[in-house]
Amino acid sequence: MSILLPPRISSASSPGVMTAYRFVPGKTEPQKQIVPIPIPAPDEVLVKILAAGVCHSDCHLLEASPSTPHFPHTYTLGHEGAGIVVAHGEQVAKDHDTSRRLAIGTYVAVLLTNACETPECDSCSRGFANVCFAPPMLGLGADGCWAEFVKARATTVVPVPGNNPDDARLPPGAVAAATDAVMTPWHALKRVAGVKAGQTVVIFGCGGLGLNAVQIAKNVLGAGTVIASDLRPESLAMAHKAGADFAIKPDNVKALLADKKLFVDVVLDLVGIQPTVDTAVDILRPGGTLMLVGLGAQAVTISPLAMTMKQLVVKGSFGGEYRDLEECLEAIAAGKVKPEVEERPMDECGKVVHGLAKGQIRARVALVPKL
Repeated sequence: MSILLPPRISSASSPGVMTAYRFVPGKTEPQKQIVPIPIPAPDEVLVKILAAGVCHSDCHLLEASPSTPHFPHTYTLGHEGAGIVVAHGEQVAKDHDTSRRLAIGTYVAVLLTNACETPECDSCSRGFANVCFAPPMLGLGADGCWAEFVKARATTVVPVPGNNPDDARLPPGAVAAATDAVMTPWHALKRVAGVKAGQTVVIFGCGGLGLNAVQIAKNVLGAGTVIASDLRPESLAMAHKAGADFAIKPDNVKALLADKKLFVDVVLDLVGIQPTVDTAVDILRPGGTLMLVGLGAQAVTISPLAMTMKQLVVKGSFGGEYRDLEECLEAIAAGKVKPEVEERPMDECGKVVHGLAKGQIRARVALVPKL
């Protein structure tokens, strides 16, 4: 891949313009706009985008825009990004360690979450940086990656192992997917649910996150049995190919468990609707963990009787943190996780969002800007 790097940008320079695809309150389509190339603040770097992912969150933001927009202002969409560092802010340039770690030309992933990481922050100071929302997240309130360039705080930019966008295991589309579609189930299964070797894990939802979750549970955490469940036959086929021991529809899970004499330790719900929650509570063994990640419904109910009689644990998880993304990239480099990613031109972002909303896209799509 041939990459042309622009000259180093300082606060006094004239940065030029770029094409960006933006959220505009009231609009249900990403709006193509010509905007200035951002100039990095002192603690930021400028990244030339090579690929940017598309997520169901983008669908929800745009669908709600006419009636109840999540944000009252216009900003560039895209919270999953991979690219090349092309400029340093003043503070980054003066810091020897940071400027070397993120040297000009470094191939990087841009972290989904954007924690403040200050000692006064209740979330960051207690190990919950992934749910610090003090600074807006890139692509979710602040200008994101559906553009030719994005500026990001140096603390949220992770070097990619090998520093090679032509690496067959770590192409830009896979790296962009790692920032959410891999990192989110990684954090949920490893950090929050604490899946242990030999355990039985059931995963509801076999889209982009689910296919990666299967591989994380099986290949990284050593789960004894992984059961993937979805309504779509094609998604079940992909889950089986990804390494699931069983890939079946939700209505058949309980019968399978009885037939195979399996006891479920962890359910990862990537759908988040009443039927998946009900099934999870029903099939979990006493002391089991229901791991909620999917946001399919605004609210679900759980029976206190079922919870108490089985001593179940219900946990939620959102995104991940710097070390999660580092570990995800290392796992991809080692071949333990292989994200299923399709690349599309960035100017097709509207079509991709509609296709994802209609369930026509099974895995992950990475948008590639014109070079």
